[in-house]
Amino acid sequence: MNIELQKTGELTATVKIDLSPADYEEKVLKVLKDYQRKAQMPGFRPGKVPFGLTKKMYGQAVTADEINKLLGESLDSFIREQNLDLLGNPLANTGKTPQIDFSEPAEMSFYFDLGLSPQFELKLDGKSGIIYHRIEVSDEIARKYMDDLRRRNGTLTDVEVSEKGDLLKGDFAELDADGNVKPEGIISNGSVNPELFKDETIQALFGGVKVGDVVKFNPMQASGNATDVAAMLGISKEQAETLNAEFNFTVTGISRMIPAEMNAEFFEKIYPGVEIADEAALLEQIKKDAAGSFVGESDKKFFNDAIKYLIESSAIELPDEFLKRWLVDVNQDKLTAEEVEKNYDDYARSMRWQLIENRMIREHNIQVSEEEIRDVFRSYFQRPGSAEMDEDMKMRIDGIVDSFMKNKEDVRRINDQLFEQKILTFLKEKIQPEEQAISYEDFAKLQ
Repeated sequence: MNIELQKTGELTATVKIDLSPADYEEKVLKVLKDYQRKAQMPGFRPGKVPFGLTKKMYGQAVTADEINKLLGESLDSFIREQNLDLLGNPLANTGKTPQIDFSEPAEMSFYFDLGLSPQFELKLDGKSGIIYHRIEVSDEIARKYMDDLRRRNGTLTDVEVSEKGDLLKGDFAELDADGNVKPEGIISNGSVNPELFKDETIQALFGGVKVGDVVKFNPMQASGNATDVAAMLGISKEQAETLNAEFNFTVTGISRMIPAEMNAEFFEKIYPGVEIADEAALLEQIKKDAAGSFVGESDKKFFNDAIKYLIESSAIELPDEFLKRWLVDVNQDKLTAEEVEKNYDDYARSMRWQLIENRMIREHNIQVSEEEIRDVFRSYFQRPGSAEMDEDMKMRIDGIVDSFMKNKEDVRRINDQLFEQKILTFLKEKIQPEEQAISYEDFAKLQ
């Protein structure tokens, strides 16, 4: 056997493997003799089928199989010995490799194309100009959230005259073209929240009404959503989709949500265990919590900006034509050459980031341990402020965690999340972005 590496470009090469019968004949013979011992054929006792007949029946297939095994093992060994850093997998060069006849032992040559990983400079310093946007919550947003909390924790009270935001209960009756109740039309009872209607003119019809008043309106025109209309009238979505009729809505009840009072009981309900004395303190706590919830969005923006910067600053060259072939080869029956060509820029960007990420992981020893994954599973059973678990409880939870660890999909998902978090932390440390405060409204415009 002879193996030769032939450079075909800056980032491509071809491996030529020359085989002689001495490289594979012994292995083929061994397999065929094993077939002969196991063969069962009419007219022959088990294990007594003539070798010539066995070879005639299975010789070519066995020869092809053994040569393919030998090629795979030899190519893998050669790549390791030569310390070749590849992109993708080797691809058979069918243009250079001649048609092979496996019926008789002969000298054979096989060619495999390689894509080589490029060398590149990784600029991990504080000169990127990347900004980390720390989202600040305005008083206006915090107050809107506080008002929403008060409504959600308020008391539903019956009132005599409706106002904006009230919930109205009543009876629906479908009308005909002349405005009369339609015989065998839709009759039902339900409720409406006019504030959710998209048609503001119809919304206004429900203002200032009392129990016993009748409001005439078209539900589909008011809502524009067949699912909501179906729930309102107690009909199917399919019926609602074809419905274009006016209804009488006779008001039978009006309910209003009275917001919760700003007192110690409300503060304790919203933030148990946190000392909040008044409305100003509540607003500050809301702003603090909201800012914390926005950290994920700030991190995501920084992470995407860092990826873009590293890809652009590294200027990584790729063996594009090889990668296009490889993408088609590994996605057989899923991607065509035309689809790969159309979306190649996205594939190439992903490949460049993968090269950068792998290099950071390798050079800076970024790892996720099994114990860290277990800690994530353990956190499912820990509540903030709860007492420390005793040893018996810890052992029981570890038993449950053992069963969770058998779910390879969940383990892989958590492993990826932890890896991404570690990469994010690493990038923050190395790139040292400039931190700037920004309102949520302005941050949203950056997306």
